[in-house]
Amino acid sequence: MSKNCRICIFTRIFLIFVIFLIVISLTLTDKLHYLSIISTWNVALFIIFVGIIGFIFKLFLYLKKQKLSISDKSD
Repeated sequence: MSKNCRICIFTRIFLIFVIFLIVISLTLTDKLHYLSIISTWNVALFIIFVGIIGFIFKLFLYLKKQKLSISDKSD
């Protein structure tokens, strides 16, 4: 899968979610208070949290790979 295909897939998924939210907001106007927890601050905190977890995971994999490559070279 090329990089362009991946970008197109993410764009399509994003657009599907936006359309889904628009449909929900138009049909369920009396029950939208459940979505009040979604604010810009909460979304920003979620993105930062996921980014930190992803960074720690990638760092762990990188250090593990480095350790294996060093031990392979010493044999």
